[in-house]
Amino acid sequence: EKLAIWENEGISRASLDKFEVYYDDFSSRIVYPIRDINGYIINVSGRTIDPDWKAKKLRKYTYFKPLGVLDTIYGLAENRENIEAAGEIILFEGAKSVMLADTWGIHNTGAVMTSHLNPCQLKILVKLGARVVFALDKGINIREDENIKRLKRYVPVEYIYDAGNLLEDKMSPVDAGYEIWQKL
Repeated sequence: EKLAIWENEGISRASLDKFEVYYDDFSSRIVYPIRDINGYIINVSGRTIDPDWKAKKLRKYTYFKPLGVLDTIYGLAENRENIEAAGEIILFEGAKSVMLADTWGIHNTGAVMTSHLNPCQLKILVKLGARVVFALDKGINIREDENIKRLKRYVPVEYIYDAGNLLEDKMSPVDAGYEIWQKL
């Protein structure tokens, strides 16, 4: 079972099923749909599970069709009811962080799929009208992001900062486990 690699990282089978994660033998990648805010599949992401992907010059992520501007927030369609009920969306960089948080019972999350907010995502968040908590990877300074600065005019914006130096550089706030996430 090729999905065991993500299960071993703590993502439950229920969360993998919720986000429709599968293994593609043809590309040797874990694949999952990327949905627009209305729930329609607009692309499919594939992530290599080859540990030597850098040395082999493989792409870590690949998409079924080329991505121009990602005009959605990953997980928003699946978690919309919980986000609206909480009045808050926690935004990670990557889909795996959304899935791991889901495993822990945290269902008001999404991912920007990169280290910054683009103008399309800014508009989605303004329309959503919820408080936005950025939980980007360690080392990303959200204060330098012009679209996040613009977002602050419309909705409350907060961010998770690793003041206690609990994470290594480039780690997502969920990468070190639930207890560290709670502290952050």
